[in-house]
Amino acid sequence: MQSKQKIILTLLFFFLVITPVLVFAQDPIIDTGDDVIGIINNITNWLWRLFAAVAVLAFLIAGFMYVTAAGDSDKITKANNMVKYGIIGVVVALLSAGVVQLVESLLVGD
Repeated sequence: MQSKQKIILTLLFFFLVITPVLVFAQDPIIDTGDDVIGIINNITNWLWRLFAAVAVLAFLIAGFMYVTAAGDSDKITKANNMVKYGIIGVVVALLSAGVVQLVESLLVGD
């Protein structure tokens, strides 16, 4: 029974959080530019939206794990680790965005 609940919750989160990002339902980010910089910007914009959805989902799951831990130190540790690794992931993503901007400025010269 728990397996079915996990599958249903996973599909629910996927359809409610990830699907709008994948189909660009929030804001069209496709540019008609054919140059390399335009393509790089399209890819990074798409990845940023996907990353934001996954990060929010990870923090929601970690918060849910923390709230439902009921004093169980193992569950609290898992939730804390999930938040910690989520923060590390956000920092790495921000640094990678800086690298993309640096490469773009070196290629364009602005």
